[in-house]
Amino acid sequence: MAPQIAADEKDVMREQLEYLMDRTGHPVCCECAECRRYRRVRALLLQIFEAPGRGQVVEIGPALVKAA
Repeated sequence: MAPQIAADEKDVMREQLEYLMDRTGHPVCCECAECRRYRRVRALLLQIFEAPGRGQVVEIGPALVKAA
């Protein structure tokens, strides 16, 4: 049985992101497994920057008290 090496999660994630960025650095993405994986990871990472849906917006204006 091979010895197991404990790896820091951040280092592993950084290494994987660097690999994906290098792998898909060409301008045209094909439909290979690595390009599909890159697109999935990219979509997940950029999801936070998408505009929220109208149902997710909470209006706080009426709850605020205006100063005189």
